[in-house]
Amino acid sequence: MLVAIAGWYYVTSATTLPLVNSFWTGEIAPLALVQLPKAVLKSVVHDFLLAEVQRLGLSRGSASPDYIMTHAWSMGIMLIVPALLLTAVLLLAPRVPHRRLLIGILLGAAAFDAAVTWWFDSTLSFKLFNGSFF
Repeated sequence: MLVAIAGWYYVTSATTLPLVNSFWTGEIAPLALVQLPKAVLKSVVHDFLLAEVQRLGLSRGSASPDYIMTHAWSMGIMLIVPALLLTAVLLLAPRVPHRRLLIGILLGAAAFDAAVTWWFDSTLSFKLFNGSFF
């Protein structure tokens, strides 16, 4: 069940992301709400990485260079870690029928979503993954 929900989310996320800026209701882009779990996770990871850059003395003295330096890392973690955790659950769970098929579907859907998300973030001016929620 968890894998089905995750697979559905990955496919829905990837297919709605290119259309996110085409439909607005007042000040809200409703299709952007699908991206909210990823955006919040990215924000948490990014804030953590920024704090670590400061703590380790790697800061360049200004927020912008630090933000740019940690953006790709936080995007990568946002995209990879959930898929790996779900894969670990499938591998560790006893008696999962069609385990290899489920892992393949999950990782395929996650890779599709990751490719679309990287493309969206690097090419379009509508930036969903540049905010900080906390």
